[in-house]
Amino acid sequence: MDFLKNIDINGEFLDDLKMILEKKTLKGEADSENPFGKDMTEGLKCALEIAERYGFTTKNLDNYVGYAEYGCGEEYVGVLGHLDVVPVGEGWNSDPFIPIVKDGKIFGRGTSDDKGPIFASLYALKLMKENEIKLSKKVRIIFGTNEETGTEDMDYYLQKEKPPIAGFTPDAEFPIVTSEKGILTFQFHRSFKETQGDYKVEYIKGGKRSNIVPDCCKCKISYTNSVFLKYFKDETIKERYKIEIENGNGYLIVTAAGVAAHGSTPQSGDNAISNLLLYLNEVMTFKDDFTNFLNDFNNVIAKEYNGKKLGIDFQDEESGKLTLNLGIIDGNEKEVSMRFNVRYPVTIKLDDILRHIDTSLSGTEFQFKMGHHNAPLHFPKDHDLVKSLKKAYEEATGEEAKLLAMGGGTYAKLMPNTVAFGPLFEDDENLAHEVNEYIKLETLKKCVEIYGRAIYELAK
Repeated sequence: MDFLKNIDINGEFLDDLKMILEKKTLKGEADSENPFGKDMTEGLKCALEIAERYGFTTKNLDNYVGYAEYGCGEEYVGVLGHLDVVPVGEGWNSDPFIPIVKDGKIFGRGTSDDKGPIFASLYALKLMKENEIKLSKKVRIIFGTNEETGTEDMDYYLQKEKPPIAGFTPDAEFPIVTSEKGILTFQFHRSFKETQGDYKVEYIKGGKRSNIVPDCCKCKISYTNSVFLKYFKDETIKERYKIEIENGNGYLIVTAAGVAAHGSTPQSGDNAISNLLLYLNEVMTFKDDFTNFLNDFNNVIAKEYNGKKLGIDFQDEESGKLTLNLGIIDGNEKEVSMRFNVRYPVTIKLDDILRHIDTSLSGTEFQFKMGHHNAPLHFPKDHDLVKSLKKAYEEATGEEAKLLAMGGGTYAKLMPNTVAFGPLFEDDENLAHEVNEYIKLETLKKCVEIYGRAIYELAK
């Protein structure tokens, strides 16, 4: 497998990667032919056309998912990646859908999550084909289209195709992720009675997805008496919560800033929704139904990323601490709704989490509504899949393949016999879901070798 070492990725590979990065594969409006929107279908077809040019057999499963296939046999090894991306947000230094190479990095939405890694896998298989590597099993590079917003793509795939006998998804970090925390989403909803009368909450809006730490949150408050403005004069409190206030004709727009991060690691960001609500709770020092809501928020959520105030700050040795992210708020003078994303340790039971939340909300007027749930995933260290990937990684890097746990959810939870494997190394900056997303060219180059060796170990 020496042909996988010291490859040149600056020609065909990089050109093809740029081609798929230019596709705005955001979830769009569905219709009878495009389950995730026309842009997503166009991106999937582009990936399959590139795979066909490489000489692979391809199949498009009704624009839900597609794959490129190489080899013969009944059984197959799967490499699962996704072409869909998260919204780009504001603050990019360049157009997120016009990839640029600079300082040994390629910038653009999807470079690291997940177009770059799945194309590194595809290119590794191309090199194996060109070098006539003999395999006893088929290999499929599977292009998903709904990883960021749901599970419909892999649900559809498993309705039409049998699962792989072994596989990996290049959608996390190296060396090998053998434990993935459970994922739980839910809402808190609250209705408001009449407010004081001299002000009205026109709207509170922040966040786009429950699995992203929001970097901005806004609240518009109209008022009839300028005396109301006295509550918003303290500059020290504004600075503490990263607040800016626009004072219009009879209204205020209060904006809180934050730092975006992946919802599985909320502690690496700064939650703008929490900043806004905690600010309002501190300065609006009177009592009414809206300020009661703010006080309840401070008592059961505040700005804790481990759910301690909800009584769900669980942890275990296998996968670490529970994390809680408040991703979306949408409210007005009549009601407010908040959406949360929890990643919980692999040994913890869902019923225990729900019971503790119910107890913590008993003294509030919050109404709990369950969202979706993905159970935890755990592979033992002596599993054949783990041992094969460990061998591939160690041969390619010369370093020990340590086993990891993560809070992020991948296709490994949906596809049997699959674990997350790369693409980022310990010293790589992870800007998935953030502005100015990039991946190092050297990382992509190393991924081609590691994934080629992994495919060989699983399919030989």
